[in-house]
Parts: sequence; C-alpha cells; structure tokens
Amino acid sequence: MRSLLENGTWELVERPEGVKPILMKWVYKIKRDAQGNVERYKSRLVAKGFLQKQGVDFEEVYTPVSKHTTLRALLAIVAQQDLELHQLDVKTAFLNGELEEEIYMQQPQGYEQGGLNTMCRLLRAFYELRQAPWAWHRCLKKVLEDLEFVASFANVALFRRTLDGETIWLFVWVDDILVAAQGEEREAKVKAHLTAKFDVRDLGPATYFLGMELSRD
Repeated sequence: MRSLLENGTWELVERPEGVKPILMKWVYKIKRDAQGNVERYKSRLVAKGFLQKQGVDFEEVYTPVSKHTTLRALLAIVAQQDLELHQLDVKTAFLNGELEEEIYMQQPQGYEQGGLNTMCRLLRAFYELRQAPWAWHRCLKKVLEDLEFVASFANVALFRRTLDGETIWLFVWVDDILVAAQGEEREAKVKAHLTAKFDVRDLGPATYFLGMELSRD
C-alpha cells in the first residue's frame, strides 16, 4: 500500500454516473530461492482485468517478452567474454507505466476511505490491467533510450549500449533485469541510473533467474 500511494497510482473520486468500477483482489505469493527456501512473502493488489472491454477500457495490450533462447545466447557471451552479470528487480514495476485511458477501480479491501460511492480513478498502470505490461515496457524503453541503450533487432526486450568499444547488455523479463558488462564499474553506473528512475532491488551477481541456477568459476 505504501508503494501504491507513493507512486500516485490513483486518486479518490466520487463515482461518475453510469460508471461501473473494475473489481480488485489481493494475491499472496511465497518467493523461494534456488534451494527452495522461503526468500520472502509477497502481497499484491491486482485488478480483475478480465472484466475490461476492448475499445472502452483498453486498446493496445501487446508487450514484448524476452525468449529463453536469447537468455542462453547472452549467457554464452558472458562466459566467452568473462563479463560481470548482475540482477535487478524493479519493485511494483507496472505502477511506473502511465495510462492513456480513464479507468475506475473499487478501493482496496481493508483500506476503504469515504463513502460507498468513493472509488479510485487510476492514474498509473496497475497489475492485471490488460494494458499494464505494454505501459510498463513503454516507460522502461523510454528510460533506456535516454541512457543511449538500443533494442536488439532479434529481440526487442534485449537492450545494448556500446561504450569505448565495449557492449553493455540488458536482458529484460517483465520486472527482472540482467545487466552484463565488462567490469563492475560500468555495471554500477547503469544500476545507479536505473535506481534513480525506479524503485530497484539490487540482487548482486545473478545466481537464479527464470528457474535457472547460474554458477561460474
């Protein structure tokens, strides 16, 4: 809830006449590490996006997703060139995307304010909204382009930047990011730029990603 409020995700308004708000629910998840141990408990507020109507509540929903073949190719480059490989987790990533549509949602259960007709007018993308992944990718792509990163022709969720003859790679899987670079100093600069734009958890050297355990000698 603190993340939702700090991001200015919605504003409370009186329900406009004829508007039926999108319902929401709480989702709980246990995140585990490579050994199956509990890493942390997560709760997430999500919209029931299946109730949205195309042409009314959303238009564009497509968002690119990196492929496992791209990940394996990147890991091969990391091994061959002896690059550093670190992992980042963008907290509440979808909340960074801005909505182009006017969408109303019921208030979170247990945190209601005002009367029965008070609801949330969403100002930012929200988990499980049909257009949320597209809005987040558009936001991230803009930030990376400002840092002079270019999307790969083979996979638009893989970004690269060449600096002094060396390439820095960013592999994006929704809100998880791998950063591959020659030396920790270059990597630290990229992470600092992303941390300045988003609420990011720096997970350090990548050891477990997309169900794949990573180890290096």
